[in-house]
Amino acid sequence: MKKVLFISSLLLLSVTTFAQKKKTPKKGNSKATVAVDSTNLLNLNPLKPNQTQAEDYIVASLLPKDLSSNKNGQKQYYDSYKISLKAGEEMILEHQSSDFRVMLGLKSPNKSVNTEFSYDANPFGGNSFNKFHFTAPSTGVYTLLATSMDAGQTGKYSIRKTIYAPNALESKVDASLSKNFKALLNAKKNKFKDILGEKIKVARKEKAMDKATGQDKYNAKAELISGKAGIIVLENEGQSASYKSVLIESESEEEVKTQFQQLVKQFQILTRSWLEQPSTDLSYSTSTDQDMVSLNISSTEDKKKKKKLYQLNFSLN
Repeated sequence: MKKVLFISSLLLLSVTTFAQKKKTPKKGNSKATVAVDSTNLLNLNPLKPNQTQAEDYIVASLLPKDLSSNKNGQKQYYDSYKISLKAGEEMILEHQSSDFRVMLGLKSPNKSVNTEFSYDANPFGGNSFNKFHFTAPSTGVYTLLATSMDAGQTGKYSIRKTIYAPNALESKVDASLSKNFKALLNAKKNKFKDILGEKIKVARKEKAMDKATGQDKYNAKAELISGKAGIIVLENEGQSASYKSVLIESESEEEVKTQFQQLVKQFQILTRSWLEQPSTDLSYSTSTDQDMVSLNISSTEDKKKKKKLYQLNFSLN
């Protein structure tokens, strides 16, 4: 996913792009394909009092008779939808198509605010997916523009819109994990200097390796999970810094995988506005222009017990 702001028309895009994870979205209720410009179909289920979330799902098509704008001499078709939001509500839009690269534009009811665009910047390979997170700064009726990244494209697409009450998403995350993660993000701004502990003494062989790679390792004065110590790795004489921690170590691979899956769900909420990279059963990562979070499962040998141990590793770079 890439988000950008524009003052000018819908289709004047000349920005550096970042790849968005592609995946098939969850199946919603089957609905007939929508024709042309169906402005109210994503506004049928606004958030009601005492609700924590509300959802709308549509399947529609870009057609030659739709609204259009000019991009490099070609028509770029789009549909327009009204979405009512209250200040503080969070909205997640999942846009998918098997016919073209997807792009969304969100226009604020405040005309002085730039239109915000979010799109799939990967080369089209038969399926395009983009997730767009937005927190409403003010109450009003927003306008969503659903279009293609490339001019002249038509075809079917789907949009799932989920609105969450203020703080409803954050409440699903373990409070201690949320607090500790935000503290680490804040410490990273100063290259973890505020939580830098004693330098770790290492064996001669490892010391030579660290010297060759320009690394110095220190104990950290902060933990992501209580009781799970972390270390800070400084590279190139402190020009770059990362926080690392082994969150779980077990002889049971299934136990570690279960914990991995649970933590991934937590981090998907904590970093919901970040760019999630393609993940596997053993690894997960998400990033911004400044930060990257990684979770991965590795294995090691306990030489004394002659047993294989599985580890769940966390890093913040």
